[in-house]
Amino acid sequence: MVSTQPANSPDTQIASDEIDLRELFRTIWAGRWIIMVVTAAFLGLASLYLHNATYRYTAELTLTPAQSGGGAKLAGLGGLASLAGINIPQGQEELSFSLYAEGVHSRGLAEALAAHPDLMRVIFSNEWNEETGQWQQPRGFVSSTIAVIKNLLGAPTFAWSPPDGARLQEFLQREVEVAQDPKNPFLTLRFNHKDPAFAVRFLNTLNNELDNILRRKALERSTGNIAYLSSQLERVTLAEHRAAIAESLSEQEKQRMAASSSAPYAADPFGSANASLRPTSPRPSLVLVASVLGGIIFGSLLVLVRSSYAAFKHMPEREEASA
Repeated sequence: MVSTQPANSPDTQIASDEIDLRELFRTIWAGRWIIMVVTAAFLGLASLYLHNATYRYTAELTLTPAQSGGGAKLAGLGGLASLAGINIPQGQEELSFSLYAEGVHSRGLAEALAAHPDLMRVIFSNEWNEETGQWQQPRGFVSSTIAVIKNLLGAPTFAWSPPDGARLQEFLQREVEVAQDPKNPFLTLRFNHKDPAFAVRFLNTLNNELDNILRRKALERSTGNIAYLSSQLERVTLAEHRAAIAESLSEQEKQRMAASSSAPYAADPFGSANASLRPTSPRPSLVLVASVLGGIIFGSLLVLVRSSYAAFKHMPEREEASA
């Protein structure tokens, strides 16, 4: 019985798709040994990488706004602003904490940390010569290859200079993560390094230096304001003006007192920084799973390309035979 069903009908198309899928799986199954070899090669590369990779630990330091007891002149405005979706610091503590979060990647902090030779020699260890006790331009296969590639591509190259605050600022922006939840008054600093003890020491030093920078700025500002308000208080005779100046003078005295204290000024840490007990990167399980999946996918594509090439190569012979 001759079928009268059109060649392009839905049923015919579905049958054709099923045949194509069956042929696809048949082709992949026929090349399973190739896929297994490719997957084994990917696993070997992953194993080689894991044996030579530099394992890094993650150090974290959680902080909250320091309770300095300063004024809360913006409390009412802050409540109204929150209704309008505007974030206004509630007082001096919150303002200092916001400046702390912004200052983690600042040049001022980088310059302060650059004054610690022990930190700089570890961060830029590939540029420090222990024998001569001096900085030197790194020379090796990788750096030479990068320089050659830049010259070929026409990318700009810059003369080498010893590590300083500018280069350390780039390091801070690249390596130090600032995680802050707008809904909670907490801030977490994260830093990854191959030496967990150094990672902890680095975060603690960073916190101390940044807090001291903000403390000095606040102390200078409040001292200047107190001097100005005190001189104005001696000149003004109107009672209302004197009361306003006296109130402002009292607030500035509180701020100077907070900045002069030995307690944390801008950010109060929950104890010291701590590092993870085990390396956080690379993760062997993820690397191995990714290598297996990559091997299967690449091997399957190789089998399909090989099958397509073989079919294309024998197509003229089939046309001649059919003719």
